Formats: sequence, C-alpha cells, structure tokens
Amino acid sequence: MRHYKPNRSLHVILLLLSTLVTSAQAYAFSDASDAATPVLNYSATGPFPIEIGSNMLYLRDPEHVLDIETVLTQPPVWETIDRPSPNFGFTSSAYWFNFKINNASDQVERVFIELPIPFLDDVRLYRVSGENILEQQFAGDIYPFGQRPVKHQNLVLPFELAPGHNQMIARVATAGTVEAPLFIWDPEAFTVATADNRLIQGVWFGVLGIMVFYNLFLFALLRDRSYLYYVAFTSSYLMFEAALKGYGFAYFWPNQLHWNSYAISVFIAASNLFAMIMVISFLKLRTKAPRTFNLLAAYTTVAGFMFLLSFVLPYTNTIRINSALGIVTCLLSITTGYLSWYHGNRDAKYFCLAWSSAIAGIGVLLATKFGVAPANFWTNNAGQIGVLALVTLLSFALANRFNREKELRLNAQESSLESEQLVRKSQEELLRSRLDANKKLERKVAERTETLEKAMQELETVNKKLEIMSTTDALTGIHNRGHFENNLQTEFQRAVRHHRPLSIILCDIDHFKRVNDTYGHKAGDACLQSVAAVFRKRISRPGDLVARYGGEEFIVLLADTTIDQAKGIALALCGEIRAMHFIFSGKPISVTASFGVSTLNNVGAVSADQLVTQADLSLYEAKANGRDQVICWDADRNGPEKNQILSSYQA
Repeated sequence: MRHYKPNRSLHVILLLLSTLVTSAQAYAFSDASDAATPVLNYSATGPFPIEIGSNMLYLRDPEHVLDIETVLTQPPVWETIDRPSPNFGFTSSAYWFNFKINNASDQVERVFIELPIPFLDDVRLYRVSGENILEQQFAGDIYPFGQRPVKHQNLVLPFELAPGHNQMIARVATAGTVEAPLFIWDPEAFTVATADNRLIQGVWFGVLGIMVFYNLFLFALLRDRSYLYYVAFTSSYLMFEAALKGYGFAYFWPNQLHWNSYAISVFIAASNLFAMIMVISFLKLRTKAPRTFNLLAAYTTVAGFMFLLSFVLPYTNTIRINSALGIVTCLLSITTGYLSWYHGNRDAKYFCLAWSSAIAGIGVLLATKFGVAPANFWTNNAGQIGVLALVTLLSFALANRFNREKELRLNAQESSLESEQLVRKSQEELLRSRLDANKKLERKVAERTETLEKAMQELETVNKKLEIMSTTDALTGIHNRGHFENNLQTEFQRAVRHHRPLSIILCDIDHFKRVNDTYGHKAGDACLQSVAAVFRKRISRPGDLVARYGGEEFIVLLADTTIDQAKGIALALCGEIRAMHFIFSGKPISVTASFGVSTLNNVGAVSADQLVTQADLSLYEAKANGRDQVICWDADRNGPEKNQILSSYQA
C-alpha cells in the first residue's frame, strides 16, 4: 500500500500561515471562489456521460497538509485548469478540485460520478454546503475492493443531487500520475455503457489470451524458444493491462492491497524484459548482428534488474523508470528490426510491421501517463489497440519464419535425396569395376595411411604448440595464471605431505597505469615484457615457477624455499627492476615494483588460496608503505592491524 508521510512541522507551519492569510480575507475570497467555480448542468434525460474535464478549479497540496475541514473553513486560493485534461503527470502532490453540478429538476437525482483511472491511490469526493459535508465517498487502491461503494473496476462514486447547485470538492493523491477526468452518469446509462465497455475489453483480453495459448501450444510442438518468449511478453502485457484497467484488482487480487500497489510497475518491467529477449531471439542477433546483440543484452540486463527492483523499491520511483524504459524498449525494438531488415534479415519484415503498428499506440499511452497528451477513451486505450496489432502481427511473423525454415528444410531434404541417388549410382559403378577398384583402393589406402601418419605427426606437433600456448602468457612469454594455479595445488599438497616449505612471491608494478597513460599502451606492453625478462632470468631453478598473474601482477612459486630465502629473492628482484634500464621510443622510463611474500606454515597448514591471499595482503601493505619494497607475511602479526593498513592504502 502506498502512503504519504508529510513533514509534521511543515504541516503545522502551513496551517498557521493559511490561518493568518485567510482570516483577513475569508469573506471576500469566499465570494470570489464561489463566483469562479465552474457549473455543470445535469439533466436526467441525458445525454450521458457528462464530461467534467477541465471545468473545475484546482489546488495543489505538495505536502498533503490540507483536509476537507480546512478547505471548507479556510477557503484556499483555487486556480483554473489551463490544459485540455486535468492530467498533472507523475507527482507526489495531492490535488483538490472544485466544481458545481446544477440539478435542473425539482427533485433529488441519484448520479454516478466516475473517475476511469483505476490505479489512483486515494480519491475522496464530497458534496458540501457552506462548511457542512452533506455526502462523502472514498475509493482507491488503499482501500480493499470490497469497500468500494460501486463494485466496478473504475472508481465510481454514487451521490444524490439536490435541486439547484450542488457544490462538489474532490481530492486525488497517488504515487503515480495524478489524473481526474471525471464523468457524471445516470446509473442506468452507466450500467449499459459498462456492459458495452466490458464487451470490448473482453474481446481484447480474449484475443490476447487466445494468442498466448495458441503460441504456447506451438512452443510445446516446435520447441522454438521464440514462441516461449512471445508468450511471456504477451502474458506480461496482458496482465499489465489488467492491472492498469482495474480488472486485476477487481477479479484477481481484490484484497491484496500491497501487491496491487506495485503490480502495474512489475508488469511494465516484465514486458520490457521479455520484449527484449523476444527481439534478440526472433531476429537471431547473437549470430547475425553480434554488436547489436551486445547492446541489447546489456539493456536486457538493466530491464531484468528493474524487474527485480520493482518488487522492493517505492512504486513512485519504479513506475517512472519502468515507463521511461518502456519508451526505450519500443525504440530499440523498432530500430533493431529495421536495421535487421536493411541488412537482409528476411524475418524482420513482419517484425517491423508489428512494432510499427504498436509504437504509436504505446507512445500515446506513455505520453498520457506523463501528462503530455490529454486522457480520453482513445489515449487511455491506445496501448491496447497498438499491442493487439503487435501480438497479432508477431504471431504471423513467427508463423512466416517457421514456414520459411520448413521450406528450407524440405529443400535440404530434396538435396539430400539427390545426393543419395548419386551415391547409389556411384556404388553400382564401383561394383561393376570391383576388380580394378580393389587394386586402386589398395594403392589409395597405402597413400592415405602415409598421409594419415604424416597428419598425426603434424597433429602431435600442433598439440604440443597448443599446450605451450595454453600455459603461456602471449605478451610476456612466461607462464599464465591458469598454469600457475594448477601447479600451485600440486606443490601445496606435496609440501604439506612432506612437511617442506613452500613460498609465494606476488609482485605488482608501481604506477603502471601512469606508464600507460603517459607513454601509451605499447609502452606498457614493453614494460611488462622487460619486467618478465627480469623474472625469467632470476627464477631459473628447476621446480620454481614464474607467471603473469594479472594485468601488471607477477607471481612466483618457490618449492622448498623458506621465508628468508624467498625474501632474499624478492629483494633481489625488487632491486633489479629498480635498476632496469627501460627505454621506450628513446625515452628512459623509471620502473619500480612492490612485493608481498608468504610461506606455508606446516604447523597449521593453510589452503593454497590462503597462501596467495597472504602474499596479496603483504603486497597491499608494501603499496601502502610507499611502494618499491618487500613485505613478508607474519602469521603472528595482529590481523586487524594489517587490515587497517590495507584499508588506509585503498582509501
């Protein structure tokens, strides 16, 4: 359920200011407001409905501090509505509306006042006289559906109009778009119109429902995922319309106020998500347009993330974001379709026609929700009309693609039969010349055997090269991280089993990014190659291993090496790198590196990964202490102290 929590102090201040202003001008202002209040004439003979539209005065209440008693006793400054429809777009403000209904008859008339926007949170309508409330009706999403005065998917409020002028004051507050396109109905005329409207809506939902089940059946039959994505998209939009039109609250979840408060946003997000998945699958972008696929895949990830957030974030935020993403979804879909069609994708023809039919309808609907277009029957149902064309044409597009692929399969089968006939004919010819063929076959077998042996030798050579490539870093020529991690597990288990020392040296080139940024990436590559040469020259003992661990990180595995020995090697490497004469494009570049050293303690044998982590933490400490130095892991040293040093460096 969506609630407003205005600031209490601000509430009091606004009430005090209102009291000071209105106490001095109440009588004169009251006359001015009454004189300016629009009057609508009601006659029991019709025609119906009587559209109130912008024939109202309005008052904006940003902090939700006003109530009906304040409005009646301390009349505020009402403003005229200067737009075709009382639609104020997405806003957190509450809005008050003031109008009069003139009952021309001499008897009390019972009327329905309809607000055909089912997803509004809190709608309150009062019939007043002076400072007295004669009748009041409440409706909206914050009330269970069973409490509505008229059981209808829209907000329908019954009133009795006394002869003459009837003063009406309405308050609308919601977390979405504030709209108040009010209509006055005779109850019987409303019943007839409702039946007609539900017939139209029933046809719309029925067509989409048939499309869902039909394509679900095709998916079960053909196992083409495009049909499944089509069903998911169509179902999501169908449920979005059910929530938007109030049918979901009326028939599916009448008592689930919390779910109803964010159902619209959830189904918009689901429609965005499955629309993108359907576009990617239908147009086969992964193989036919990899770059477009990467773009749409990234956007699909955003849409999926918003789908999950729609369950937890406030509706007032997610409805804005998901509605905006709806526009992006339409634009990406239609643009991608036409680009695919332009590049020769025959499947995109009906796809483009489908989205072209839908883009206008959905665009009008979103423009209405943002307050750009006026709210009426056509704009409120534009999305339904467009999507009906969309899902119908997409179903045709899927069927057309299936038929075309079926035709291609039949052609392939015919080609296969022709090939089979040629093979049989060849076999017959071979049988007729069997004696000659046997001799030729023996000769060919000998030739093929020789060729095969040669190929096997070449394959063995290639496999050896591939093995070297799979374990070697292409840039530096030393081993790569995967080869190091495989050897680390083996050496660690051997060291634990035989109670032998095992050391790790982790190195990181200092300010490497500065080298890239200053001299370019080629200079960075040359720097890495030079540092790798230092490691390759120094680490030459059998059983030891040096590898490139990351971008500018190198790691050394030293078997049967104590912490002191490892530290000595690290100090030597540190000094050699510092003294290294690295020149790029005729410019000498100073290079230093920081080292972290850790050694296996067999007393409480840690894991191989922990050994690397200890070296990594020591490396970070070396960085934090000024770089160009060696820090060894001390198991007895206070952990929190080391973490404090690390945190200071990272900050």
